[in-house]
Amino acid sequence: EVDRYLRHSDFLSLRKKEMLYKKWLEDVSEPLLQKIEDKMNSQSSEEIRKRKEEQFSLYLNYCNKKGYVALETYDPSEYDPFFLKTHTDCWKVSIPALQDPLLEGIQRKLTEAGVIKQCETGRPCSTRELNELRKAELPRLPLSRQHMDASDWLKVPHAYIASEIHQT
Repeated sequence: EVDRYLRHSDFLSLRKKEMLYKKWLEDVSEPLLQKIEDKMNSQSSEEIRKRKEEQFSLYLNYCNKKGYVALETYDPSEYDPFFLKTHTDCWKVSIPALQDPLLEGIQRKLTEAGVIKQCETGRPCSTRELNELRKAELPRLPLSRQHMDASDWLKVPHAYIASEIHQT
């Protein structure tokens, strides 16, 4: 009887994962892949080749004009070597907000925490305040930096280890 219950429980757990994956595939993966495919199909290989040739000719003209080219000394008004990094509209895909089923539980908990905090304080809480509240609820790990933000993390010396062994 117990074995049958455990097998059934395992089967239900596996089925739940399969359904969650299927929902994620339909709601997140396929729309995203479709947008990427549409963007790639909207540009012909001729347009891409022409854009590359244009950038290469700009580079060659700049090199011929200056003689020596280095990233430290380039003039962005004449030639911008970072053009493809700064002008991403030719390859960047914009998508609407996706309803990720994997994040529904987290979002629901965050919303509930916001409502509870609003009832306690009498004012709506920002997402940052809710994240700080969530961090405060996490158990502290020994020797961890989980409660540090990026600026505090950068202030910590490179070789810092707060263990008792290294303090001797």
